[in-house]
Amino acid sequence: MTDYALNDRGSLDVVTENFYDTEIMRVFGGLSAGRAQTWTGMAALVPEPDNPFDPRTVSVRVGENKVAHLSSEDAHRYWHPLSRVIASGYTPVVPLHLEAELLRQDGVAEVDARATIGIAPPDLLFPLNTAPAQAAVLPQGSSIKVLDEQDFAEYLHSIVPATGEGRVILTLEVNKVRNSHGVTVDTVDVLYERKQVGRLSTQMSQQFIPIIHHAFEHDLLTAVWGTIRGSSFEVSMTLQAARASEVPAQWFTELPNDVPELLPEADEFEVPPAYVAVESDHGRNSKKWRRGFTAAHPEAAAGGPAGARTLAARFRGDPARASEPSRADAPTADDAAA
Repeated sequence: MTDYALNDRGSLDVVTENFYDTEIMRVFGGLSAGRAQTWTGMAALVPEPDNPFDPRTVSVRVGENKVAHLSSEDAHRYWHPLSRVIASGYTPVVPLHLEAELLRQDGVAEVDARATIGIAPPDLLFPLNTAPAQAAVLPQGSSIKVLDEQDFAEYLHSIVPATGEGRVILTLEVNKVRNSHGVTVDTVDVLYERKQVGRLSTQMSQQFIPIIHHAFEHDLLTAVWGTIRGSSFEVSMTLQAARASEVPAQWFTELPNDVPELLPEADEFEVPPAYVAVESDHGRNSKKWRRGFTAAHPEAAAGGPAGARTLAARFRGDPARASEPSRADAPTADDAAA
């Protein structure tokens, strides 16, 4: 499916511990013992309604590798907006920052990993408007001030949502103006829904003019993410876009529009099965996996070792183990070895 870039103005820790060692190793192409490594890139957020351990799981995937999942609380918060993207035929993607190192504990090698995704709160994930169909959307970047927005204050006040802040999709166009020295120079106008709402400084315009010309040569507009803030007294506009030196070469080739139109808002959206087992699913009797499982499911911890095994068995659909009597408390081989 085509990627849908979510608003990434925010940071959220996701769960890696005890579940995804093999998959994380694949992303890094291997890890060296005692040396931390970092990976950054885009990751997909995939709701898994058929997950046998929790049908409200949202996994974090790099390609085919499932490297993390949202906490139970965060998965419930983001389930509805992510479902809307999936039901619209797109894959929600966010920036991922992944750190990992290989450790040896009790003679066993395991991965110690931490991961953070760039994502806004659920109510700010989507822009107030849709990118033009014939547009290439630049990757999100640091904020840039839009100048002269007060000249368009009346129109901008009509855009500001009731909350006082919203994300928007803006387009950039090159225009010629005469500066204070009487010299004609190229600057970049900023537009919302084809109406001008400001401009960039002459210096900042030079960062974007080559990009705008490149897209124009392919019959496309250049679109960027922006933020509008306002009250009854004032209004301001900024844009968040990668400069020319920060735009990956792949963007110039693909010229993607990764903020397409979504289905209209609804009470709920149907999400297809998407669960994929990870390597740890094949060894879930191990002490390491049980440690992570009870951390993710505190209701199992309350029942002691038997409670954890019973809950895990029920999720696996194993009625024999789920109804097994208290002799399940007997130590296992890996318990003895620990």
